[in-house]
Amino acid sequence: MLLDYYGKECVILNKTTQNSPEGGYITTWSECAHFTNYQALDTSTEAQIAEKQGLAALYNVLVEKSVPLVYGDYYRDVETQTTYRVTSEPSEVQAPAGSTLNLKRYSAEKAVLP
Repeated sequence: MLLDYYGKECVILNKTTQNSPEGGYITTWSECAHFTNYQALDTSTEAQIAEKQGLAALYNVLVEKSVPLVYGDYYRDVETQTTYRVTSEPSEVQAPAGSTLNLKRYSAEKAVLP
């Protein structure tokens, strides 16, 4: 399938917060499930205006419906080591049940882990 040519291997990042021995908290990030995504820069007029106003560039991303991503999750492109944050709810835009493409769509932005 032509879509496979554009696929990138990514990994979901899992956040763990623990008590610090010195007081306070320690946050660590670990790599979890791997998945393939198909993303492209959002070039809509609204996205371009937002980017010029200093907001992050948005990406439109397709993944298989089984990928367990939700709004606010972080993931990393394995090849480039670029981190992204999911900025829309993936379950809201899915291919119809009768479609041969078992995909859902969400928006993402480049991010730095907090």
